Amino acid sequence: MMKALKVKKQILASQISTARSRNNERQLQKEISDFFKQIMEEVQTNLQEYWSDYQLLQGQINLITQPILEHHNEYYNLLIKYNLQEFELGYKEGERLVQLTQDRASMKAFRIPRFIRKITKDRFFDTIPSVQEDLKERVYITSQSTLARLTGQLNEIITKGYTEGKGINVVASMITKREKQLQTWEAKRIARTEIHNAHNRGVMQIYKDLDVEYTQWIAADDDRTRESHAEINGEIIPMGEKYSNGLEYPGDESGDIEEWINCRCSNAPFVIPYGYMAPSFSPFREEDLIKIK
Repeated sequence: MMKALKVKKQILASQISTARSRNNERQLQKEISDFFKQIMEEVQTNLQEYWSDYQLLQGQINLITQPILEHHNEYYNLLIKYNLQEFELGYKEGERLVQLTQDRASMKAFRIPRFIRKITKDRFFDTIPSVQEDLKERVYITSQSTLARLTGQLNEIITKGYTEGKGINVVASMITKREKQLQTWEAKRIARTEIHNAHNRGVMQIYKDLDVEYTQWIAADDDRTRESHAEINGEIIPMGEKYSNGLEYPGDESGDIEEWINCRCSNAPFVIPYGYMAPSFSPFREEDLIKIK
């Protein structure tokens, strides 16, 4: 009975963690949307000041788009704040998942898995400095890339509008259209990707700290799940190896962008059941487990 109550508490804690992640995603989406609104308003102001129907030089275009790169630090600080929060949340969530897996394995086969150690508060904060540096570097590069890409897009809009003789009003309207995209679906995509990546990084870190041996891909179970992720649902790999889609965990940015952007899947610890052993190949599935005497 005590075991069952403990498992129920772990499930409830996981549900609370998921709700917090969703709230973080919504909050980040709103702040990203507000950020893009601010800088695009400044771009529109500069457009009115530096536009010329007679001669528009590259220097003038650079002045029009200048607010984007001027606000890079603001954008970076916004993303890193939520990345660090979500990493810690993922770290704690991963510890609960490991404990839940231990409880289930113990109840089923009276077998204690290897990853039995507990994470103390001091140990968690020992991990943080190196993680912070890794997160800061990743967020700096991705934030810089996003704003540089936006600068290039606006540069193209302004140049094309000028060379085709469309005039300032049409160009301003085209920039407004791009702004609406940034404030809606693109802000949502960025927020989801950042939160999911940071959360799963935290989960993977605790798995490493607790010597988890295997992980299993759990796909988001709905009609929005991409086909490649639905196909690998249930795949199992040894820690440090990669699933058949080339990712080490959901949101792993070392793989193809089509596989991690907007991803909502998760990565669970997997215990080889008592009386079975893993096959010699990887990835594998539960039906591939080999029964032993």
